[in-house]
Amino acid sequence: ANLRGAYLHGANLRGAYLHGANLRGAYLHGANLRGAYLRGANLAGAYLRGANLAGADLHDANLAGADLHGADLFGADLHGADLFGADLAGADLRGANLAGAWLVSAGPVGAEQRTLVGCVEAGKVRIRAGCFTGSPAELSAAIRERYADGTGREPYRAAYLAAVRYIAAQLRAMKIRPWSDEQRAAFEAQFTAPVGVL
Repeated sequence: ANLRGAYLHGANLRGAYLHGANLRGAYLHGANLRGAYLRGANLAGAYLRGANLAGADLHDANLAGADLHGADLFGADLHGADLFGADLAGADLRGANLAGAWLVSAGPVGAEQRTLVGCVEAGKVRIRAGCFTGSPAELSAAIRERYADGTGREPYRAAYLAAVRYIAAQLRAMKIRPWSDEQRAAFEAQFTAPVGVL
C-alpha cells in the first residue's frame, strides 16, 4: 500500500496488514495500530505521537526520523528496525523486542562526515559506519588501521574511536535482551490470519 504522506489522524488500523507499506511522512497522531503487521514498512519521518503500536510487528521497519513521542510500543517487535533519529521520548518500550534495532547514533565524524549507528543483536553490540558493520572491537581495529600514525589523519581516528565508545556505552546501559523463543512464538501467533488487509 502506498500511503506516503497520508493524513490518518486517530485512524483505527488495529491489526491491519501493512507489510512493506509506504507510510513515509504519514500523519498518524493518536492512530490505533495495535497488533498491526508493519514488517518492512517505511515509516520514515512519520508523525506517530501518541499512537498505539502495542504488539505491532515492526520487524525491519524504517522508522528513521519518526516522531514516536509518547507512543505505546509495549510488546512491539522492533527487531532490525531503523530508529535512527527517531524521537522516542516518553514512549512505552516495555517488553518491546529491540534486538537489532538501530537505536543510538554519533556523528558526523571524520572527513567523510559519517554518522555511526549502533544496535544490539543476539546480546552483542553492533555498530554500522558506512558499509562496515561489526563489533566495537572490530570497528576500532579497522579505524586504527585506516587512520594509522603518520597518515595525517590521527584527529579523525580519535573522533571515530570516541564515537564507537559512546555508542557502545549507550547500548550497554540500555540492557536490551533478545526475546526468548517462547516470546517470539507467542508474538508471531497473532499473525497467522491477518485481521484487515489494505
